[in-house]
Amino acid sequence: MTVLVYLGFLVFGIIFLRLLYRFIHNNGLPRNWPLLGMIPTVLLNLHRPHDEVADVLKRSNGTFFFKGLWLTNTSFLATSDPENVRYILSSNNSVYLKGSEWLKQFDIFGEALFNSDGEAWKRHRKVFHAFLHHPQFKQSLSKVLHQRIEGELVKVLEYASRREMVLNLQDLFVRHAFDIGCLMAVGLNPGVLSIEFPENRFHKAISDTLEAAFYRYVMPDGLWKLQSWLQMGKEKKRTEAWKAFDDLLTHYISMQRHKLETKMASPNENDDFNFLKCYLTGHEITGPTPKDSLIRDNIIHFLFASDDTYSLTLTWFFYLISKTPMVEIKIREEIKRHLSMKQVQGLQIPSNFEELSKLTYLHAAFNETLRLFPPIPFEFRTCTKLDFLPSGHRVDRNTRILIGIHAMGRMESLWGEDCYEFKPERWISEEGKIKRESPTKFCAFLAGPRICPGKELSFLLMKATATTIIHNYDIHVIEGQNISPKNSAFYEMKKGLMVGVKNRWS
Repeated sequence: MTVLVYLGFLVFGIIFLRLLYRFIHNNGLPRNWPLLGMIPTVLLNLHRPHDEVADVLKRSNGTFFFKGLWLTNTSFLATSDPENVRYILSSNNSVYLKGSEWLKQFDIFGEALFNSDGEAWKRHRKVFHAFLHHPQFKQSLSKVLHQRIEGELVKVLEYASRREMVLNLQDLFVRHAFDIGCLMAVGLNPGVLSIEFPENRFHKAISDTLEAAFYRYVMPDGLWKLQSWLQMGKEKKRTEAWKAFDDLLTHYISMQRHKLETKMASPNENDDFNFLKCYLTGHEITGPTPKDSLIRDNIIHFLFASDDTYSLTLTWFFYLISKTPMVEIKIREEIKRHLSMKQVQGLQIPSNFEELSKLTYLHAAFNETLRLFPPIPFEFRTCTKLDFLPSGHRVDRNTRILIGIHAMGRMESLWGEDCYEFKPERWISEEGKIKRESPTKFCAFLAGPRICPGKELSFLLMKATATTIIHNYDIHVIEGQNISPKNSAFYEMKKGLMVGVKNRWS
């Protein structure tokens, strides 16, 4: 009897929520309730916020003002209109800054490039740009990339293939990316990609931080501040993440200083080139050694960028090609035509990463993946003075702006009626070259002055990793998985991507 009563309440609850959901939408748009604003829509769509934003923006011709709770700062203007995006990120970017609202979400990253505006941002960007384009960086990256792919990545994949193991591909790529990022950032190898799969404290801290950042944006300040004071829920995890960052970076800085002291005593030791070493030695790239807190902030930014962005794109890429086998066949044919291979442990590994630039179809497939599943689904800004967008919308001072990057990839007006389909061919011109779309149409790497400085580096890392795997292995996505993103500032799969791995040559 108790079971029947419970089932009855459950059925009634589902029916009630469905009717409520239909009622609170006004022609498919959120209804603005007295005092509550549009918060009921948020609560009913917490399981699909990215798709809900895309749907609302589609129905509102690309721009919509979301009204939050009365007397709170939960309101914001969302847009996916390319002209508005161009205006905000490029032509009038000095008015639309990250500001205090951004810092509220990401203060854990300190004073680094990621969080700064104005002159401070220009200084940090100059340093990052100089480092990423330095000849020694390119030499070191090529060496590190060969070592990590031919060593641990292949080793783990072979181990899984021989034992017919199921792997979490997202976790594999995150570990691979973090090892490479650490070697280039601090000159140390944490070794989180190995057959033992040790704890990856940094990624857990990043993941918890980005989830907390998402909820801080949609929740009233008073509520998340109360949770922070009581150390509950996401805020408790965020505090633990902050400590993890500080512990890790203190350890890395200490280890690098010791390494430099040892090097002074042993000058014949093989040299290396990394971001932290540049800071500690007063390299021309970074200038005089700053305080440890600023070094910590910029190193975290470097590791943060390498930890998630291209590893998440690789994960969604393999998910998409598992559903479109012809794309994988075309990529394999292109690899055979253009890449020189060397034998490593019975496998065929790309021997010259410079040849990766010839892989037009693979590049198009990554562009298509980034269009559909951008690692950063939303970009945030704050308007610093009264303004009007090209769409005619008035923007008051201190209005929060949400740019729907995920939504832009699903606009029929930009990409056609087949915008939900995975079609790399849409990126290839009649001459067989990559089409260069405007950054304010294809916004995965942002646009304007703040366009991602590591864009080309990301493509290199993705291509080097993907070609090794696609050429040597069949990746089978396990059926029956619930593939959905976390509620996070990054577009990360909630439970990862479980796959089987089989060596093609055995």
